[in-house]
Amino acid sequence: MNKAGQFCIVVVDDEERAVTGLVELLRLEGFVVDGYSRPQAALDHVRRHPVDLLLTDLRMPEVDGLELLRLVRAVDPGLSVVMITGQGGVRDAVAAMKAGADDYLIKPINLEELEITIARIREKRELLAQNRLLREAALRGSTEFDFIGSSPAMEKIFRAIRDVAPTMASVLIEGETGTGKELVARSLHRSGLRSEKPLITINCAALHEGLLESELFGHVKGAFTGAVRNKLGKFALADGGTIFLDEIGDMAMSVQAKLLRVLVSGEFQQVGGEKTHYVDVRVLAATNKDLRAEVAAGRFREDLYYRLNVVQFILPPLRDRSGDIVMLVKYFCEKISRRDQRPLLYPESEAMRLLENAPWPGNVRELENVMERAFIYAKDRPIGVDDLPLYLQENRYVQKKEGGSEEPGEKFTLVGLSLKEMEKRMILAALERCPTKTQAARELGISVRKIEYRLKEWGRSM
Repeated sequence: MNKAGQFCIVVVDDEERAVTGLVELLRLEGFVVDGYSRPQAALDHVRRHPVDLLLTDLRMPEVDGLELLRLVRAVDPGLSVVMITGQGGVRDAVAAMKAGADDYLIKPINLEELEITIARIREKRELLAQNRLLREAALRGSTEFDFIGSSPAMEKIFRAIRDVAPTMASVLIEGETGTGKELVARSLHRSGLRSEKPLITINCAALHEGLLESELFGHVKGAFTGAVRNKLGKFALADGGTIFLDEIGDMAMSVQAKLLRVLVSGEFQQVGGEKTHYVDVRVLAATNKDLRAEVAAGRFREDLYYRLNVVQFILPPLRDRSGDIVMLVKYFCEKISRRDQRPLLYPESEAMRLLENAPWPGNVRELENVMERAFIYAKDRPIGVDDLPLYLQENRYVQKKEGGSEEPGEKFTLVGLSLKEMEKRMILAALERCPTKTQAARELGISVRKIEYRLKEWGRSM
């Protein structure tokens, strides 16, 4: 429906007289109707305007009804389509319904039958719209969460957020890069008792040990070279509210000890200062590491781990909730269309299959980046396979030989690989394809720091 709530219909028939007659008839019934004798013009209309129902002739010389059905559904998967056919085309009309058409009408069109068909489709669309709103409200807590998903794993996350948000418990959020750890933290804060107070975020992996301590707790003038004035730290800024410590698994042991003190007593001292400060802060932390393993390896304090891990969220990777991919793709397409004021595009069926079957090591963030790229390359047409990154088109990556030379055409698949091996191959392949680490990181939906960390771990330099 359009903004005025009117039911919008598009009529397509290569016979202009038939189009004119049907358009005039439907307008008398109070519908907003546009008619076209060229299917391409109708398709352009669907791309640019809200349409509820497409009434199209089945047999047309330029583009037949079945092909038009495929094209419009790529633009708007929810568009209702009714085929119009002659007496001898019933078999084709039934085939069209099997392909996804909602109904068919036989020429000459009976007015009463037309009205009944439209009324039935209108009622169905209104019911689907109501159900969608109710479902979205249930899944997202009436838009309280910035998540999209209907899988059991995500429903469990939504329920946990509602249960934990109105408490003061410390929370540890674990999950791979790009799974939405910061979104969980923001949802916990926004739905919590301190939503009117600040949420202060800091990435512990982005700063070296000395600078991280200063950022967290502040410093006094002259504490170190460059400390030309007193500075408040993140904890002081978050007093009365919430602090989110992202990538806490990368925090140095010396800083961990000072963080533990804040968690136990609310006390801290600024770098270079002697005065003890007190804060009342809720602590949320996130990591893409296995902190239990880090504790066992002596890289993370056990007492701090248990202080943080009062409540634990483990976010599922996208490959474990592939049923949410279609919903996520639709959401990103609509988001990009609104933001960039561009026609709303959706992937064609083959492109969607590739998206659903991809391993997504960069998770939801990688999927969003892929859709951003696809919108750029698709311009104003449905998103096709060619608009997706090459590594998704092939679902495999060029593998270098042990000697370092690349064998043309030699490929490897990701089937049967462990997560770590999959990540390694994808990062190395992206670095082969992309001229810079920054571009490779953007394509994979991860940080340059993450790539550099992995290269160091693998004993490689690029």
